[in-house]
Amino acid sequence: MLERHRHHDVIVIGAGFAGLGATRDLLRAGASVQLLEARGRVGGRAFTRYLSDGTQLDLGGQWIGPTQELILELVEHYGVETYPTPRIGDPVVDMGGERLTSPPAEVDALLEDIDLLALQVTPERPWDAPEARAWDQQTFASWLVGTEYSETTIRYVARIVSGGLLAGAPSEASLLETLFYIASAGGIRPLLGYEGGAQQTRITGGAQIVAEHMASDLPPGVLRLNEPVTSVEYGSTDARVTTTTHAYTADRVIVALPPTLAARLRFDPALPPLNDGALQRTPAGSALKVHAIHSEPFWRDQGLSGVSTSATGVLTETVDNTPPGGPSAVLTGFVYGEEAVLLRARPLEERRRIVLERMADLFGDRARSPEDYVEFDWMGEQWTRGCFSGHMVPGTTVTFGPALRTPVEVVHWAGTETATRWNGYFDGALSSGRRAAAEVRASLDDQVSEE
Repeated sequence: MLERHRHHDVIVIGAGFAGLGATRDLLRAGASVQLLEARGRVGGRAFTRYLSDGTQLDLGGQWIGPTQELILELVEHYGVETYPTPRIGDPVVDMGGERLTSPPAEVDALLEDIDLLALQVTPERPWDAPEARAWDQQTFASWLVGTEYSETTIRYVARIVSGGLLAGAPSEASLLETLFYIASAGGIRPLLGYEGGAQQTRITGGAQIVAEHMASDLPPGVLRLNEPVTSVEYGSTDARVTTTTHAYTADRVIVALPPTLAARLRFDPALPPLNDGALQRTPAGSALKVHAIHSEPFWRDQGLSGVSTSATGVLTETVDNTPPGGPSAVLTGFVYGEEAVLLRARPLEERRRIVLERMADLFGDRARSPEDYVEFDWMGEQWTRGCFSGHMVPGTTVTFGPALRTPVEVVHWAGTETATRWNGYFDGALSSGRRAAAEVRASLDDQVSEE
């Protein structure tokens, strides 16, 4: 028999940055809040692991950048130390076999063309862009093919934009969805950049530590871990939320989950078709993130930074993820799109061999024999189902996009996928939580005034 708990003003589902941020704002406003999390930890897609020697590995999100004001405020508030992403030496830019230290001018020209299109998209209302319907019905891949750039340049840009930013293939997102994502960050350069960009800074102790600080600030009893929500019964004035062990009631509910997980909840009554359709049409990304652990950052001896981007090969990107002072060196690789899907079909040892062979192509024979190898697949995580974030499939941003964050009676939506600034990032998650909390406060005030 389910144990019943007292009535709350608000129930928040999901203790990632969106849910924690919403809870924080609501508590400060004097609301009573119950925060429910399916996992035994907080942080959502931020997950830090330590090796036996103390080496920090961020298995999920890890970077923050200069204009991400909300996450930077939290880092400062909690006195969390940060450090710049290591950039000692030259990057490797593999343009289909031609090794360069920076992308050719043609790549810069294509990225500039994309940026100019993104300027026509208002992140709050991408469906109002002048060519919104045509851009939504066209994949990013098909748009690229229609340009006059070389095949190698098109392939390279497709991989670093669709893979590196949207964690998928260029055929999996529309041109409109791609431009919206770029517009939400203020342009393509902030998204792709290290110094001055979204990959500029890492968090000492891992990104999850910020979420843990937020959780530690909550009053006793507000956060309940290991409480997977199974159903949400809602009406015009209140809701009943059921987990695997308890039942809760509240005036309002904030669902702070990735859309692919929110769609798995049972809503009674069923969500309106547009809201339900928006959740179903926002699948999670398919990235694979792998870490090769070495005794030292040997690539620096060759004058290399460990950063690479490639037009071909299983790894679209690599980065030096070595924490300050070690004790071990970490070379991290990212596999996206079709390569990630095909790699998953191979046994672990074969996946490892394929990845390390590619690292050896980029950085020499020493990359082939790490002391340890760590792979973490977010698609296999029950309470995530994919990474980095979710994006609407082609042809749906115009029709279903407005419903992704539109409240349904007393049910409100948060999560980085609903953000209009830094969509897909920690900062986007926090801003979505802030927006949802403001919506709830306003609706509660309206309810009180009507009474």
